[in-house]
Amino acid sequence: CNFDLHINCALLQSSIAPNFPTSLHQHPLFFIQDHNDEVNRDCSACLKPLSGPIYYCFDCNGWFHLHKQCAELPLEINHPYDRRKHPLTLLPKRPTHLPNCDCYLCKIQWEGFVYSCSFCKIELTLDDFFSPQTITNANHEHPWTLLSRQRSFVCDFCGITGDCSHYICVICDLLVHKNCISLPRNILITRHHHVISHSYSLPQQYELCRICYEEVDTRYGSYHCNASDCDYIVHVHCATDKAVWDGKSIPEDYDERSMEALDESINWITDIVEEMSFGEITVAVEIKHAYYVHNLRLTFSGEMNDDGQCDGCMRTISTPFSSCEQCKFFLHKECAELPRNKRHPFHKHLLTLTNSNPKFCSACDRLDNGFSYKCNDGDCRQFFECDIRCTLLSDTLEHPSHEHSLFLIHNFSAKCSACRRNRNPWNMAYRCTKRCDFTLDLECATLPLTAWYKYDKHLLTLSCSDDSDPSQYYCDLCEHERDPNDWFYYCAECDNTLHSRCALGDLPFLNIGGKHLFHKHPRPFTIVKNIWDCPPCKICGEVCNGKALQCKESECNFSVHWNCSF
Repeated sequence: CNFDLHINCALLQSSIAPNFPTSLHQHPLFFIQDHNDEVNRDCSACLKPLSGPIYYCFDCNGWFHLHKQCAELPLEINHPYDRRKHPLTLLPKRPTHLPNCDCYLCKIQWEGFVYSCSFCKIELTLDDFFSPQTITNANHEHPWTLLSRQRSFVCDFCGITGDCSHYICVICDLLVHKNCISLPRNILITRHHHVISHSYSLPQQYELCRICYEEVDTRYGSYHCNASDCDYIVHVHCATDKAVWDGKSIPEDYDERSMEALDESINWITDIVEEMSFGEITVAVEIKHAYYVHNLRLTFSGEMNDDGQCDGCMRTISTPFSSCEQCKFFLHKECAELPRNKRHPFHKHLLTLTNSNPKFCSACDRLDNGFSYKCNDGDCRQFFECDIRCTLLSDTLEHPSHEHSLFLIHNFSAKCSACRRNRNPWNMAYRCTKRCDFTLDLECATLPLTAWYKYDKHLLTLSCSDDSDPSQYYCDLCEHERDPNDWFYYCAECDNTLHSRCALGDLPFLNIGGKHLFHKHPRPFTIVKNIWDCPPCKICGEVCNGKALQCKESECNFSVHWNCSF
């Protein structure tokens, strides 16, 4: 029956919760007195981390669980702000709102239980229900007092309209959301290299948030950089997004300069073997790289082989680069000088440079066997490994396909303007800062602007529009029809036009000769590119043409398509 349990879970003492209302959950719940942190998730009702006794649903594969306190809530309560109103009923999720609703619950995307009155159109989160009368917090010198009536207001801390529980500081004349009270004054986020500090207001002027590129209303609270030469400013809700902030407060005496010096001293990935001086400039012409056995020599100019790839970013090699001629190992100068550790705009933990087996990039979903940055934090709840191309992307992008700047965004639902694929949502994408209907997924945003074609003596150029005769909408390589709305590669002099996938290949970032382990074969495979005398695939039986995996051991004729190896 495919029923499995961890040993620790099987030993837990539990009992079925009697009479739990089916209106809140359709399956029986098991009461566990002490779950010993085996369930490392949030309560499905109040959305706070589980602790102490809990109720747990085995039928939902561990996706529904409640604090004991939340599971035993009354199904109806009197309105906490005005008892003359109708009673509020406990619901497992808030009623559906209109798509353009701007209420507080829609803005924070509340997914937990609510107390609701359909007549009054009032909804209280469990956070509101458990609100104390006064709150004292070290981030503010005066106590906060709960207002006894619910009304619409603009939070002075974050600038977002609220219609939920709110608190007032009568001395400072400030109204704030309950959740904003605990937010710290100083924080570090992944999108900026300095500490940013909160202010309840700033001199009124037009400012754009450097994360979402919407206007910041400086009459209300925001986070900004205090560095003398930095004008960085962000909305409170952008700065405290879980994707960019680790939830930690930075003390007032934090010394950024000492931390930066420490990081630089331990972050080098190369040792200099030989240097040369060119006037006042000194250049490392021979280096020892931590991830390669031989020394690498720097090349400034020379004839390029169009098949040569950088073993770091997997793009076509170009000068200047460092190489080992004996092994045909190449690294762009920029890739050879990558730091050992690096931060990513949308991951909270420090990433470490690695040259592991082929993997799918967490940002663009492309397969790659070059260098990557990987999260090795034991407390990380997500697998995160990002290829070099995506790691080197900046917060903003100037792309020749669009007149305005683009900004990096995560969990964004839109159709890519280059390939017209639609994902709900994209892990990461670039969006127009002027809010044009223009979006690029990271796969298309990192397409090379030029590509080689073996039957053309010129480089093909990436093109985003096609004004030619509709009868010419064909790819000159595969001879299949092209969609004129999709980006393509084109040579104006020779009139050659190719699909982007035909110009780059199906797996453009897998390096020929790389090694790969396959669970159905005892020895490692070599990545090959078959053109002539292609052997059959041992999995599907079809001919293994193009990039494939092959065992290079003598007397072994085991070959497999790349897609069949998964």
